[in-house]
Amino acid sequence: MKSLSKFKDEIITEANDYKRTRQYNKLTPVLKRAVDMVFTAADKDADAVANFDKNVRTAAKKYNVSVNDLMNYFDKETLTILKR
Repeated sequence: MKSLSKFKDEIITEANDYKRTRQYNKLTPVLKRAVDMVFTAADKDADAVANFDKNVRTAAKKYNVSVNDLMNYFDKETLTILKR
């Protein structure tokens, strides 16, 4: 039987570390799903940087959210990381 602390440590990995950020937690549920889709696509993609815009547009279309909203999230997240 696993304790709750061990279970929590297993779920949170570097792959989904972004889910603990303040900017991510401010998003609406549908925007969170779109961001998750972009990160999943980036993990699977060999050239994630080159295909980033395509992945953002695909996620925005699938979840019916604004491309600008998604890009604003990534801009804010990047600025937060750079300020550290």
